[in-house]
Amino acid sequence: MSNDGMERRPTSNFMTRFANWSLRWVPDAMVFVLALSVIVYFMAMFLTPHGPIQIIDDWVQGFWALLTFSMQMTILMVSAFVVADSVWVKRGLKRLASIPKTSGQALLFFGFIVAILWYLHWGVGMMASIMLGKELVLAQKGKGIHYVQIVAMAYVGIVAANGPSMAAQLMVATPGHFMEKTIGIIPLSQTTFDVHLLILQLLLIVTLPLLIFMLRPKAGEAVEIDPALAESFAQQHEEPGIEPKSLVPAQRWERSPVFMWIIGLAGLVWVIKFFFTKGIANLDLNTLNFTFIILGMLLQGTPHNFIESVKRATGTVYGVIIQFPFYAGIFGMISYSGLAKVIAEFFVSISTAYSYPWIVFVYSGFLNFFVPSGGSKFVIEAPYILPAAQKLGANLSSVINAYTAGDLWTNVLQPFWALPILGAFKVKFREILPYGLIVFVWVGILTSAAFLLFPLWF
Repeated sequence: MSNDGMERRPTSNFMTRFANWSLRWVPDAMVFVLALSVIVYFMAMFLTPHGPIQIIDDWVQGFWALLTFSMQMTILMVSAFVVADSVWVKRGLKRLASIPKTSGQALLFFGFIVAILWYLHWGVGMMASIMLGKELVLAQKGKGIHYVQIVAMAYVGIVAANGPSMAAQLMVATPGHFMEKTIGIIPLSQTTFDVHLLILQLLLIVTLPLLIFMLRPKAGEAVEIDPALAESFAQQHEEPGIEPKSLVPAQRWERSPVFMWIIGLAGLVWVIKFFFTKGIANLDLNTLNFTFIILGMLLQGTPHNFIESVKRATGTVYGVIIQFPFYAGIFGMISYSGLAKVIAEFFVSISTAYSYPWIVFVYSGFLNFFVPSGGSKFVIEAPYILPAAQKLGANLSSVINAYTAGDLWTNVLQPFWALPILGAFKVKFREILPYGLIVFVWVGILTSAAFLLFPLWF
């Protein structure tokens, strides 16, 4: 029996040991950014002409270079949370949860929905997968849904998230980004909406639910949600009412939708005009964030609801706020010391223009074990992988797409982004790891084929 009272099917010794090792030995991301700072410092000292004090100067020079990007990433996460946290979205998800008629239908339905949501916006995908998953196990209780499988499907959908909300693609599409002098502006039409990536994402969205569906237990062997846990989920719907007469005038203004709707509708007009005149292919990080702030305002309805949701969201972004300056410091040491050129020459020596995107995919996946954040890791990698691509004559758009694909790929074996989902469902990482390992193999094969074969075929 697990801590939440549910019996679990035993996993293989290898998978259990792997999960236990990861949870025991993989520390918080803050430890990694500090360790990487030390490693990069010594790499710069031994591989570049800069001396010990010069490299510290490089570190400090870069430390505050990415404040704009740090704020953009913070708002990206907060605004997605606020949208998914609205009562309208919650009601919609509750209705969706009642649609499937059998456990098999429920698993496939849930899989397709969460994969699509992860693709549209990874922040919404994560929050909505938690909300819809809880609603689904409650609405479908008694139909033989294997609870752990729902949790696994909620998380592995992350590999399909290489869509319009990915930091690297949005960053290079945003004027003033930190690599603009090197690569210029690359619109989403050449990255996110490249036909090769679109086909790959479609294949992932279709095959992931089918893959998890094929792994479902035999009839009678599924372990449903524990009744006590189901009761705790049901109680989360109960919200205390507030008697309007007990509110002072200031509190009534806080709960009035007047100003929210005036500002929200004005912003919505601008968003509609943008997409109508420029199209989604010209989306950048600032426009995406503005769109979700406006949607959050309209969906939350009042200043009180909006701010309370933002407060709940801030618990998910503390790492970005404090760690990004340190990643910017690493960027400074790599860029200003000349280390970027040294590393770029190494990649050039082992690659060709044809193989380079695939090499970036594998390398990015490996580095993700240690820096599990697409935005911050791009700050580290971009100064050398993009100049190397230019020197080789590789397609920059494919390299950026490969970077993000690799980053998402190994997330299924890395517990960092799974923690919010595991905490919400009261499940241990080792319980969903068997599914993650199988998805890891499949996605590795499919994505490798996409970057190595698609360019040859069309």
